[in-house]
Amino acid sequence: MSQPDIIKDIRRTTPDLVAQAAKYQPAIFSDINGRRGALHGRIQALRPRMKLAGPAFTVEVRPGDNLMIHAAMALAKPGDVLVIDGKGDQTSALMGTIMMTACRQLGLAGVV
Repeated sequence: MSQPDIIKDIRRTTPDLVAQAAKYQPAIFSDINGRRGALHGRIQALRPRMKLAGPAFTVEVRPGDNLMIHAAMALAKPGDVLVIDGKGDQTSALMGTIMMTACRQLGLAGVV
């Protein structure tokens, strides 16, 4: 049996656990998780003191194709963090002001 392209039933971390975890540096969680789950050091906040915490809603896209991001936005819930794997492609943007504004209006905690 093959896995569906879009998984609609997503188990989310509880808001209480997110609030507790938000008090710690992300590197601590990577360390206690066998150094798994950390992002590349090039990925940084837009502003020095910017932080975000929430259940990760992961999205895998083909280079230059944002269709699955639109699908994820339709399924995401307030407080979710869209974590997008764009395959390292830097030839085109996957999101812009319109999509980021829509994410804010949906109440998403952030986009990585």
